[in-house]
Amino acid sequence: MRGPKKGKSPPFFSQEFIIQNHGDIVSCACMFVMLGLMFQTTQPAAQVFIAAQYNITTEVDGRIDAINYSFGWKDLCTISFYSLCWIVAHAIVQEYILDRFNKRLHMSKTKHSKFNDSGNMLPFYVLSIGVAVDQITKMELLQNFSKLWEDYPVQQMSFMVKFYFILQIAYWIHCFPELYFMKTRTEELQSKIITYTLYLIFIVGCYACSGTHIGLILLAIHYVPEAVFNLARLIHCAGKTDIYQHAFLLWAVTYVLARIATISITILIVWFGLGRHDISKIDMASGNFNTQSFRIAWVAAIILVQAWMAWVFIRYQVRRYRESTPPKKQNRGEKNKKKGENVPNGSSPRAKAAKEKKQD
Repeated sequence: MRGPKKGKSPPFFSQEFIIQNHGDIVSCACMFVMLGLMFQTTQPAAQVFIAAQYNITTEVDGRIDAINYSFGWKDLCTISFYSLCWIVAHAIVQEYILDRFNKRLHMSKTKHSKFNDSGNMLPFYVLSIGVAVDQITKMELLQNFSKLWEDYPVQQMSFMVKFYFILQIAYWIHCFPELYFMKTRTEELQSKIITYTLYLIFIVGCYACSGTHIGLILLAIHYVPEAVFNLARLIHCAGKTDIYQHAFLLWAVTYVLARIATISITILIVWFGLGRHDISKIDMASGNFNTQSFRIAWVAAIILVQAWMAWVFIRYQVRRYRESTPPKKQNRGEKNKKKGENVPNGSSPRAKAAKEKKQD
């Protein structure tokens, strides 16, 4: 899974060696954990990293009716393992798909970086939307919208919902070391770190505060414009000028709609819906955080983040408009007039030469 070699191979365990071979190194670590399942003594420890923890079995008349899951500190081990798996998946997509396109397209360094970034993000967004929509449909959350606040707190999750949130958290954690492995430019670091941190705060908050159902809907809405944007950027980097303008227009429309939908749904569910069943004090035992102060903080955080995203979007659109608009051409008469204004009488090179001749 190492990239193309250029000249001499770097020395072992040097910075360049780790960057070039990080996919192989991390895949060995994953295989080491998975080998633990083969031996009886190490199997319990390996299962903590690989399998979903805290299962709750419901029995009816002596038969297993349903197996649901809760959350706890052991999930940190599972998240750390799947973060390593995401690094391996990232390296595979980069080497076997994106690098081949890069060789054919002959892009500049800036476009090369954007193409790699979007090429890795797009499959994740599409799969996340698909799984979220599938789970929302199975739980009939849209058909019975009131379940979103009536069923709060959601302490028991199905396997797919729990695994979905574990993979989401693991993905955004793996993005931090990828900044080093992909040699991200210094000017891009701050914005990317802020974005990844905000994703983690929101997803971990929904997972730990029993708001997985609300989180599923908000993530599905948010990921739609993100997927369209990365698709548009891939088309732009590939040089398809006749298509990418329509793709960016579609992204702009979905982006604005997603911001409006996110704020509206958050106020409806968190402020009005959960406001009917609020409690005076946070109940950690049942995972109920539905206090007035917590709801104010939740709604305020969502609105502030959406406002910040809208501001970034407006700045981006203004910059793109300025870059796409050609500078206005001045008339020859205006140019000559400006030249005459700028050069005072007798100060031009010709005037100086004539003056010196006269004096001689």
